[in-house]
Amino acid sequence: EDRSLGFQSQNGRLWGMVVCHHTTPRAVPFALRCACEFFAQVFALQLNMELELAAQMREKDILRTQSLLCDMLLRDAPIGIVTRSPNVMDLVKCD
Repeated sequence: EDRSLGFQSQNGRLWGMVVCHHTTPRAVPFALRCACEFFAQVFALQLNMELELAAQMREKDILRTQSLLCDMLLRDAPIGIVTRSPNVMDLVKCD
């Protein structure tokens, strides 16, 4: 009998696992097993929502950067992206 609960993201990748071990065989009551399975499902849903939100935030940031870069190129193409403010160095993390 399987004594572990795995947490999977929407793409099916294993994200985490709860494993129960004991020095002697033990019977876990059905109600407790059901509660643990429910917890695993709720945790996986919450994890998927947070991963999706992070992906959406990254996409939004990429689109914002892309839009600003296009605006820079249009205002004083192409030298304006380095000579005027804001410039390309303001858009990306650099020294």
